Amino acid sequence: MSQEERDFRLGLTGLNSAERAARIRLLTEQVTQEAAAAKAALRAKRAGSDVTQDTASESD
Repeated sequence: MSQEERDFRLGLTGLNSAERAARIRLLTEQVTQEAAAAKAALRAKRAGSDVTQDTASESD
């Protein structure tokens, strides 16, 4: 992917340097929040499966 294609996909075309920096900061914050949410969901899923496994082993 070329630099121009990447900039277009990220919404960076036609921005001045300050606008570009602000857009990159916003995108970085969004990705960080999405990653944190995904990690939390995975931890919750794993914790739920641990409880399920513990319950199953107790009934044996």
